[in-house]
Amino acid sequence: MKHLKALILAVLCAAAAACGLIEVSAAAPAEGEARVVVVGGGLAGLVAAYELQNKGIAAHVLEAGDRWGGRVATVEYANGLRSEYGMHEIWDSNTLLAYVKKFNIPLSGPEEPYSSVVMNGKYYPYVQPSVDKFFATMFTPREIKDYRKWLKKAEELYDESEAKGLTPRLAEIQKLSFAQWVGSANLSPAVSEFIRMGVECEVATDWSSISAVYGLQQLSIFMHGSEQCRHVVGGNQKIVESFVDSLKGPKTRGALVTRIVRTKNADGGTEVVVHYKKDGVMRSLRAEKAVVAVPFHVLHAIQFEPGLTEDQWKAVDSLIPGMYTVVHFIIDAKAAEKLLVDGNIPFPVLTRGPLGVVYGFLEKPAASQTEMVFTLLVHGDYTRSYLESRDKTRQRLLAELDKIWLGFSGFVKETHFYGYHPAATPGWGPGRSPLDSLHASLRTENVGLYLAGDYIYSSHADGTVKSGQDVAGKIAKQLKSKP
Repeated sequence: MKHLKALILAVLCAAAAACGLIEVSAAAPAEGEARVVVVGGGLAGLVAAYELQNKGIAAHVLEAGDRWGGRVATVEYANGLRSEYGMHEIWDSNTLLAYVKKFNIPLSGPEEPYSSVVMNGKYYPYVQPSVDKFFATMFTPREIKDYRKWLKKAEELYDESEAKGLTPRLAEIQKLSFAQWVGSANLSPAVSEFIRMGVECEVATDWSSISAVYGLQQLSIFMHGSEQCRHVVGGNQKIVESFVDSLKGPKTRGALVTRIVRTKNADGGTEVVVHYKKDGVMRSLRAEKAVVAVPFHVLHAIQFEPGLTEDQWKAVDSLIPGMYTVVHFIIDAKAAEKLLVDGNIPFPVLTRGPLGVVYGFLEKPAASQTEMVFTLLVHGDYTRSYLESRDKTRQRLLAELDKIWLGFSGFVKETHFYGYHPAATPGWGPGRSPLDSLHASLRTENVGLYLAGDYIYSSHADGTVKSGQDVAGKIAKQLKSKP
């Protein structure tokens, strides 16, 4: 009788849908079931769900927080002001750029990879028409020659890693810290400091904490003529919104996943049950596969049954945490006159100190504009000071800014802090890199479970997107023959 009622209900629903009385989404699975469950609504999870959908497989996305996008985040202030407190720029080599263009999201014009710097207490703004002229303001001709020679060697090694993976030569270099490897080149203190600032802002930790191979990977934007970067007009949140709007399957926020149980079926397939807490109630979703796309430090908060393999946990637990904090100053727009150099925007400015990367502002204020956002990306050990009161930190930052731009603090009206977990980004210490066999274990299926996120391939958005695409392709290949 129960089955007869269900059959009658299904027939009535189908008839109503045919008559246009109700809307039916063929991609949306029944409540409590899905072919794939994606845990994490950041960039990796959204890309994985989007690519699965494109391959005809619906996924249910669970996000523990109250917003989508993870570290892709834009905040809006009064008077139409906005700024990023997550990912800032998109480089040419980033596979995310293809999605931005596909979604017709407007982009700013291209920008050079090199930035202004503060070295040994002196400010060197990059406003020259070429990088060679910029280098001439802070290096001797011999130092420029030595830097170019070192960069050519770095390009050779990077190309080798891309083409052949971890070769014997790279394996030897991987044993060294990036600081040791640069030190072996006998560069001048000024050139070494310049290289150090360029890599530390990318990895968000000290250059002596990372392996030489990992450091090389972070310098790819300066190689072979250098890459250019772009910014999303109106904020990176537009990327997140485009992904979310494109997903037809169910999406649930405020869903804290606590346990994932997987079993193998007699036919060789897998069954996954994802347990999560929503509105104080424990619920579960049953699926064939699961993608866990959370930051690497969150993996320990989930009970995996069966657990991750020994190699997988070793790969995760040996990652080096990179730390970031974003600070937004709302300043008087009149400050722009003081900050521009010969009418040009000198930002970003790299520093090796409490200020980190001074992103400043990207566009000159309009004539009618009275306020603007001025951004800092503080990284590494300097973020540890954020355990103290925000007022003390604010005073320290303003004092540092006044050293570069005398009187800057007088233009500041408001200050806003956006802190991240101490493991905001993954890094690989000496003896490790994303190329080694230990890390390859993270890219393999574990009884219906796949891992995704920046730490799978790199520490930035390009690795995040690549991991989402990778797991979607592997899952689609496994499920395509099933109804």
